[in-house]
Amino acid sequence: MAVKKLEIREIEVRDNAEIQALIKQVLEEYGDAKPGTAYFDPELGSLAQFYAAKTCRKYWVVTAAGRVVGGCGVAEFDTQGTAELQKLYFLPEFRGLGLGKRLANLCEEFARQAGFKSLYLETLSNMHEAVGLYQHLGFEPRSTPVAKRNIRRVIFG
Repeated sequence: MAVKKLEIREIEVRDNAEIQALIKQVLEEYGDAKPGTAYFDPELGSLAQFYAAKTCRKYWVVTAAGRVVGGCGVAEFDTQGTAELQKLYFLPEFRGLGLGKRLANLCEEFARQAGFKSLYLETLSNMHEAVGLYQHLGFEPRSTPVAKRNIRRVIFG
Protein backbone atom coordinates (compact mmCIF):
# COMPACT_ATOMS: atom_id res chain seq x y z
CA MET A 1 0.00 0.00 0.00
CA ALA A 2 1.40 3.40 -0.91
CA VAL A 3 0.65 5.85 1.86
CA LYS A 4 1.99 9.29 1.10
CA LYS A 5 1.88 10.97 4.49
CA LEU A 6 1.82 9.27 7.86
CA GLU A 7 2.18 11.32 11.00
CA ILE A 8 2.87 10.13 14.54
CA ARG A 9 1.85 12.61 17.20
CA GLU A 10 0.51 12.78 20.72
CA ILE A 11 -3.21 12.28 21.06
CA GLU A 12 -5.43 15.37 21.19
CA VAL A 13 -9.01 15.75 22.40
CA ARG A 14 -10.18 15.94 18.78
CA ASP A 15 -8.91 12.35 18.31
CA ASN A 16 -11.00 10.79 21.08
CA ALA A 17 -13.99 9.71 19.01
CA GLU A 18 -11.87 8.38 16.14
CA ILE A 19 -9.52 6.29 18.30
CA GLN A 20 -12.44 4.97 20.33
CA ALA A 21 -14.23 3.86 17.16
CA LEU A 22 -11.02 2.34 15.77
CA ILE A 23 -10.33 0.32 18.95
CA LYS A 24 -13.92 -0.92 19.04
CA GLN A 25 -13.79 -1.81 15.33
CA VAL A 26 -10.62 -3.88 15.78
CA LEU A 27 -11.99 -5.68 18.84
CA GLU A 28 -15.20 -6.46 16.94
CA GLU A 29 -13.09 -7.75 14.02
CA TYR A 30 -11.47 -10.27 16.37
CA GLY A 31 -14.71 -11.16 18.17
CA ASP A 32 -13.44 -9.56 21.37
CA ALA A 33 -16.05 -6.85 22.02
CA LYS A 34 -16.68 -8.20 25.51
CA PRO A 35 -16.29 -7.20 29.14
CA GLY A 36 -12.71 -7.30 30.36
CA THR A 37 -11.31 -5.89 27.11
CA ALA A 38 -10.49 -2.30 26.12
CA TYR A 39 -13.92 -2.22 24.46
CA PHE A 40 -15.46 -1.45 27.84
CA ASP A 41 -12.68 0.63 29.44
CA PRO A 42 -14.33 3.62 31.13
CA GLU A 43 -11.73 6.04 29.76
CA LEU A 44 -12.02 4.83 26.14
CA GLY A 45 -14.06 7.85 25.04
CA SER A 46 -11.66 10.32 26.63
CA LEU A 47 -8.18 8.92 26.04
CA ALA A 48 -6.61 12.35 25.49
CA GLN A 49 -7.74 13.49 28.92
CA PHE A 50 -6.77 10.19 30.58
CA TYR A 51 -3.21 10.30 29.26
CA ALA A 52 -2.84 14.03 29.93
CA ALA A 53 -3.92 13.62 33.57
CA LYS A 54 -0.46 12.41 34.70
CA THR A 55 3.03 13.17 33.42
CA CYS A 56 3.91 9.45 33.52
CA ARG A 57 1.33 8.68 30.80
CA LYS A 58 1.50 9.23 27.06
CA TYR A 59 -0.53 8.11 24.03
CA TRP A 60 0.38 8.55 20.38
CA VAL A 61 -1.82 8.30 17.32
CA VAL A 62 -0.82 7.64 13.74
CA THR A 63 -2.68 9.62 11.13
CA ALA A 64 -2.89 9.25 7.36
CA ALA A 65 -4.31 12.21 5.45
CA GLY A 66 -5.60 13.57 8.76
CA ARG A 67 -7.45 10.35 9.68
CA VAL A 68 -6.48 8.38 12.82
CA VAL A 69 -5.38 4.91 11.67
CA GLY A 70 -3.78 3.58 14.86
CA GLY A 71 -2.40 4.35 18.26
CA CYS A 72 -0.58 3.13 21.35
CA GLY A 73 0.08 4.40 24.84
CA VAL A 74 1.90 3.78 28.08
CA ALA A 75 0.86 4.47 31.66
CA GLU A 76 1.77 3.44 35.18
CA PHE A 77 0.82 -0.11 36.14
CA ASP A 78 2.00 -0.50 39.72
CA THR A 79 4.10 1.22 42.37
CA GLN A 80 7.11 -1.06 41.81
CA GLY A 81 8.31 0.73 38.67
CA THR A 82 6.23 -1.09 36.07
CA ALA A 83 4.54 0.69 33.19
CA GLU A 84 1.87 -0.83 30.95
CA LEU A 85 1.94 -0.73 27.17
CA GLN A 86 -1.71 0.02 26.33
CA LYS A 87 -4.18 0.07 23.50
CA LEU A 88 -1.96 -0.73 20.52
CA TYR A 89 -4.46 -0.95 17.66
CA PHE A 90 -4.35 -0.30 13.92
CA LEU A 91 -6.84 -0.43 11.11
CA PRO A 92 -6.24 -3.58 9.01
CA GLU A 93 -4.72 -1.75 6.04
CA PHE A 94 -2.06 -0.17 8.29
CA ARG A 95 -0.85 -3.38 9.93
CA GLY A 96 2.45 -4.93 8.93
CA LEU A 97 4.05 -1.59 8.05
CA GLY A 98 6.26 -1.37 11.15
CA LEU A 99 4.06 1.25 12.77
CA GLY A 100 3.25 -0.86 15.82
CA LYS A 101 6.95 -1.40 16.44
CA ARG A 102 7.61 2.33 16.10
CA LEU A 103 4.87 3.17 18.60
CA ALA A 104 5.94 0.46 21.04
CA ASN A 105 9.50 1.81 20.88
CA LEU A 106 8.21 5.35 21.53
CA CYS A 107 6.32 4.04 24.54
CA GLU A 108 9.38 2.18 25.80
CA GLU A 109 11.59 5.25 25.45
CA PHE A 110 9.02 7.41 27.24
CA ALA A 111 8.69 4.82 30.03
CA ARG A 112 12.46 4.70 30.44
CA GLN A 113 12.69 8.49 30.65
CA ALA A 114 9.80 8.53 33.15
CA GLY A 115 11.80 6.20 35.41
CA PHE A 116 9.96 2.93 34.88
CA LYS A 117 12.01 -0.27 35.09
CA SER A 118 9.75 -2.72 33.27
CA LEU A 119 6.93 -2.88 30.75
CA TYR A 120 3.86 -5.03 31.10
CA LEU A 121 1.08 -5.76 28.66
CA GLU A 122 -2.01 -7.81 28.21
CA THR A 123 -3.10 -9.14 24.88
CA LEU A 124 -5.59 -11.58 23.46
CA SER A 125 -4.18 -14.84 22.11
CA ASN A 126 -6.27 -14.63 18.92
CA MET A 127 -4.63 -11.30 17.96
CA HIS A 128 -1.81 -13.14 16.19
CA GLU A 129 -0.18 -10.06 14.65
CA ALA A 130 0.04 -8.38 18.05
CA VAL A 131 1.39 -11.50 19.75
CA GLY A 132 4.06 -11.79 17.04
CA LEU A 133 5.03 -8.14 17.46
CA TYR A 134 5.31 -8.44 21.23
CA GLN A 135 7.46 -11.55 20.93
CA HIS A 136 9.65 -9.79 18.35
CA LEU A 137 10.05 -6.91 20.82
CA GLY A 138 11.24 -9.30 23.52
CA PHE A 139 8.13 -9.75 25.63
CA GLU A 140 7.88 -13.22 27.10
CA PRO A 141 4.52 -14.95 27.28
CA ARG A 142 3.32 -16.22 30.63
CA SER A 143 0.74 -18.81 31.58
CA THR A 144 -1.85 -16.01 31.60
CA PRO A 145 -2.33 -13.56 28.69
CA VAL A 146 0.23 -11.23 30.26
CA ALA A 147 3.77 -10.35 29.29
CA LYS A 148 6.38 -8.45 31.25
CA ARG A 149 10.00 -7.61 30.58
CA ASN A 150 12.68 -5.26 31.70
CA ILE A 151 13.07 -2.16 29.62
CA ARG A 152 15.97 -2.67 27.25
CA ARG A 153 19.03 -0.45 27.10
CA VAL A 154 18.43 1.11 30.51
CA ILE A 155 21.38 2.16 32.62
CA PHE A 156 20.54 2.23 36.29
CA GLY A 157 22.73 4.03 38.75
